[in-house]
Order: sequence, then structure tokens, then C-alpha cells
Amino acid sequence: MKTNLLFQMLMCFSLAGYGQQKESWVDKPISEWPKIALINEVQFKNGDRYVHPSFKYAGTGFLIDNGKDTLAATGKHILWIAKNKQSKATEVNAALKEWVMRPKGDTQDSAVIGKLLNEDPNEVLEAKGSTIQDRDWIVFTVKKSSSNLYPLKPRYTQVKPGEKVYILSCAYDDSLCTVHEGKVYQKYGMDILIERDMKTHKGGCSGSPVIDANGYLIGIITGSAGSKVGNVSVAISNEYLKDVLDNKPGLNEPKKDYGELVYNTVIKDGVGAATKLYQNLVKDPKNYYVYNLRSPNRNGLRETAEKLLAEGRNEDAVAILKFNIKVNLHFYENYNLLGKAELAVGNNTGAIAAYQQSVKSNDSKDNEAHAALEKLNAKP
Repeated sequence: MKTNLLFQMLMCFSLAGYGQQKESWVDKPISEWPKIALINEVQFKNGDRYVHPSFKYAGTGFLIDNGKDTLAATGKHILWIAKNKQSKATEVNAALKEWVMRPKGDTQDSAVIGKLLNEDPNEVLEAKGSTIQDRDWIVFTVKKSSSNLYPLKPRYTQVKPGEKVYILSCAYDDSLCTVHEGKVYQKYGMDILIERDMKTHKGGCSGSPVIDANGYLIGIITGSAGSKVGNVSVAISNEYLKDVLDNKPGLNEPKKDYGELVYNTVIKDGVGAATKLYQNLVKDPKNYYVYNLRSPNRNGLRETAEKLLAEGRNEDAVAILKFNIKVNLHFYENYNLLGKAELAVGNNTGAIAAYQQSVKSNDSKDNEAHAALEKLNAKP
């Protein structure tokens, strides 16, 4: 009797710690899983559909069971593909004629999308000022849905490194929607980095749901990024989804620019203080929610070096760029800028070494390092 009671208590602790019981279908063969991943078919009232006629649909979407209603979601940057050319912001409601989600290769089952819940006419969709991939969710009401489509239940507890996950995608060059296994490498703010076979990370995977080993939604695929373990998929966690459903104020406020902070510290207190500032920023997990430390298209250290070079502070630029290469990925553009900075201080040997590393990282003929090396190695 006491043994049974102890077992029941342990089971309760186990379920409470994880938050949710396993979905009944998740241990079945993947071929027997319900229909979850869907394609986005979009038509606007003005006749616009996609950014280019070659697109037949726009990425991957899915349904959500929020405990009260069925909702739908996909990546916010899908609006770069499902393109209303008149709009420059995250807004579709007034212009949308029809948005349908359905399994790829299946015309019988579908969901008809309703209102975009996190529409924001002030959120820049594209260009340099866009930060939409920091919170790459658009969430819709659903007008009607086939009973054969399965809405995922969200999990809001934190994911942990090493967790097994599944990515359910409708890639453009796959005949059907497919499931891919991976594991959580690390989490930075809302960004979940996922190790997987990156050959399966293809065009059309954006907006794919990421589920945990128990079948619960933990995030949405936004793109890929480099890491210390190689290239990884990046998902944005359910934290933003919860903010949308809670009508959180300031939902789409851009993160603060850590590059501006680093630059100002270099000017005021020197490179040593700036590098220490950066190390302290990345050390605190809370800062990834506040600063654009993992921006997909920004590198504040490199931007600082570019400003320093423009002002003739060449030695400071070299120091910042060497630090950037040490703490971040060995991206070829980082080496190219270091090569320019080394030339600016008259260090041809250092420039050659930097450009050689650039070529190792990217041997494409378009890499400017080839021309730079040819010029530097030319006989007088």
C-alpha cells in the first residue's frame, strides 16, 4: 500500500515537473501521426499572391489548440513570400481575400484563416529597420477547419539543452510534408538552437512547428544560424505566442542595439572596457530578451569596427575585430573586414592572414578576399 502511494506521488511529481502528459500519437510510427504541418495558400484582394510567380505556396503553417479555440500560426517573415506589395508592415486583415492552410498533396482537408491577431501597422516588415525575425510568429483566428487536421497544444515550460525535438515541415522541393528529428543545442532568449541534419533544412521550412518528445508545441522555425557545433536550425519559442494571446503591451518593440552600447563604450572608456561589457552582456541570459545579441542580420561588434574605421580609429577597429572573431563564428565577412583594418594600420602580413582565413571559410569566387590576396601577393 505504501509502495503504491509512493509510486503515485513520484508519478505526480514527474508529470508536474514536465507540465503535460505525453500525446497518445507521438510514440506511433511517424507515418501514423495526425496531419499537423500545413502549407499556406494566400490571395489578397488586389490580386497579389506571392513575391514571385514561381511560388505555389508560402512556407509551412500549423494549427494550435489554446484550450478554448483553434488558432493558426506561421512565421511572420512568410509575409515576405505571401506578398501584398502595397503593405510595408505586419498587416493583412484589410487586404486579405483568402488564406487557407492544408497538408501538402491533400486537397480534401483544410483550415480557413480568419483575423491576424498580432497585426501591427507600425512594425517594419522588411529593410534594415526590420526586426521581425526576433519574434517570428503571426497568429490567426480560424474560421473553419477539417476535423482531420490536428491542432498542437503549446508547452510554456522552458526547453533544456539536449531535449529531443521534431520539426514538421512542408519544404518546397519535398512532395509531402515531412518530420525531422533533432535536439536542442542551446536557448538564447526566445531563440532555440536545434541540432539536426541540416540537409533537411530547406526552403519552405520557415513557419514549421517544433514539438517536444511528448508531442507539444515549443516553437516555430525562423531560419538557420552558425554555432560552435556547426549550422543549426533556429526556432522562436512559445514565449512570444503567449505574449500575443495575453495581449501584452509593447508586443513588437525592437530589442536594444548592443552595438551602439559597445561603440559608445569604446569611445568613452576604450576597447578593453567594451570587450568586457560585451562578455558581461552575453553571460546574462536575461540580456538576450533585451538586446539584439543574436540578431540574424546584425553583428554589433562588426558594426562598431566599421564606425571606428570610418573615423580613422584603425587600431581600435583591429582590436574589436580580433575579439569578434574570437568570441563569434569565423564568418568570412568578419575576416574580410579585419583584412581591411589590418591594411589601414599598415600590417600587410596580418591582412594576408585574415584574407586567407576568409577564403577557407568561403571559397566562392564572389568572395572579395580572392582579389585582395592577389593584389597583396603580387610582385612589386
